[in-house]
Parts: sequence; structure tokens; C-alpha cells
Amino acid sequence: MKWEEYAENYRRIAKLQEKSDEYCIYQLEYAHQLFIKNLPIIYSPEHFFLLVGYMKEYVMAAANGSEFFYRTFYIDKKNGKKRRIDEPLPSLKEIQHWILHEILDYVPVSSYAKAFVKGSSVRDNARFHRRQKKVLTMDIENFFPSIEIGRVLHLFRKLGYRESVAVLLSNLCCFKGYLPQGAPTSPTLANLIAGKLDEQIINYIAMGKSKIRYTRYADDLTFSGDFNEGDLIKNVQRIANRQGFRIKEEKTRVRRRNQRQEVTGIVVNEKMQVSRELRRQIRSDLYYIQKYGLDSHIEYKKVEKEKYLQHLQGLIAYSIFINPKDEKMKEYMIIIKNIKKY
Repeated sequence: MKWEEYAENYRRIAKLQEKSDEYCIYQLEYAHQLFIKNLPIIYSPEHFFLLVGYMKEYVMAAANGSEFFYRTFYIDKKNGKKRRIDEPLPSLKEIQHWILHEILDYVPVSSYAKAFVKGSSVRDNARFHRRQKKVLTMDIENFFPSIEIGRVLHLFRKLGYRESVAVLLSNLCCFKGYLPQGAPTSPTLANLIAGKLDEQIINYIAMGKSKIRYTRYADDLTFSGDFNEGDLIKNVQRIANRQGFRIKEEKTRVRRRNQRQEVTGIVVNEKMQVSRELRRQIRSDLYYIQKYGLDSHIEYKKVEKEKYLQHLQGLIAYSIFINPKDEKMKEYMIIIKNIKKY
């Protein structure tokens, strides 16, 4: 629908409701800013309730009492620690999916963001840093929780939504005043808000003489090229702090050509492949399966047969995805498929 057609329909309906010309001008000026961005026009919280198909009482309760609309649990991390997950209840999650697919999916994301972006993967992120003299990796501490509701509100305002609507959208996307890890809207919101961080980092890089490559995979920042790592680390920390983020100093690493250079778990020195540890794990599991038999190995590992085979096949498939020319992994895949037949 063209804007002229939309505006004409709006004026016709407003006239039937005996709205003034001044009212129509005010509303259409607001609507036009959203229309040209291909964003849904939401005139008020009441209008939003109709769009998502939920009663006012439920939406307002979820917006104003988020602690009652989430379940919290913990999952194991590779380092032995626990990762907290705050998952919204089904109805709130459905509303968040509407916000994600009807609003956030239409907002351009920084070209340096490689996670939570359609058509981009961890492989694409790593490939950008192959065969470089140095690789510097840095992590943002508590990425989602560090993004507080005020920054989310600012984003919705910037998109063009009026205060009452922006406040409602922000409350529906936040848990206890911050972005929850577990809500479908959080990854895209974090990407959009961190876009300013990407912009400031690129501006800093452009001012220097060194040619530095930069990407961000969620909370993982990667730099590669030939540079003074001390200066780069110091200035990225300064930029991150200014943008409301904190860098984990203990996870900041520099790797040179004569060392194993990894980007989000992928080795990038020459050809891309999964880490030596993962390859060793896969090779070891298949060795014991072939030597002692699957059932004996399953009993030793104390795992369920189907889940174990699916997990092992998934690791092999991931390895081939990272390096499609990995002949050894292709051999392993054939072995696994033959095992699953019996």
C-alpha cells in the first residue's frame, strides 16, 4: 500500500468518527515516520493490544510485573560455570515474537555484527580473520544484562514510536529492568544497541595507520591484522566503557601466526577447522566405538544411545560445515551413519 492510499483511508475513517483535521494531521505525521521505515504503525498501547490479539489486562500485567512472567534456570557452560536463562512464559514469548518479526526484523543491523543475523554464521565470522599476522579476541562481560531498559526505550523512541508505545514495548522486552537471556527479542535488541559500539570502534580504527579487520559475534569482539595490541586493547576498552559495556580483561587474548589463532572456537591460521580438542574428542570416541563396540562405549559413557549418536553426528556435521574439505571428518560421518543403520 502506498502512503497516499493509507492516509486517505485514515482520513475517511477518522471523519466517520468525527475527528478534527488537526487530529488527523497530528496522527499522520507520526504514522508517516514509521511507514517510510516499513515499521508497523502503533498509535497507542490500546492499538498494540489489538495488533497482538491479547487483552489489555494481560499485556499490562506482563509489562509491569515481569518477575511473574518468566521462569529462571541454569545451564552448564564449557568452563564449568552456570549460565542463567530467563525464559518468558508462552504467551509473553508470543508477544515478543510479534515485536521481533513485525518490528525488529525490519531495522538494519550493523554490518560488523555476525551473530543473530540472517544469512550469517559463526563460520562467516571466523573466515574474515584467516591468515592474519595477529588475532585479538575480547569479550563483553554480561552482554545481555548490561543492557538496561533505558537503552531499549531509547531504541524504540529512535525508531519513531511515541513515548507511551515505546515504554510499553521496552517493558515487554525486559526482565527486571534489563535484557533477559532467553527472550526471543534480546539477541536482536542487543545487536541493534551494540551497533553504536561497532560504529565507534570502526571510527577509531579508521583514524589509525594499521589495517585492522573487526567483527562482533554477539559479545565476542575479534580484531585481526598487524597492529599494536596494547594501544588497540586500551582504546577498545575505553570505547566499550563509554558505550555502557565492560570488557573481560581475563578473556582478552592475542595470538600470532606461530600460535593457534582461534575465533569463536574455529582455528583460522590457514584453513579453517574446529579446535584440536574437538577433533581429538571425535577421533577418540570413534576409536573406542570401533574397538569395543557401541553398546560397551555407551555403558562406559553412561549416556543414552540415541542422544549420544545424534550428538556425535552433530559434532561431525559441524566440523564439516566449518571445513567442507575435511576428508577425515567425512570418513567419520560415513562410519556414524553405518552404525545408526543397525
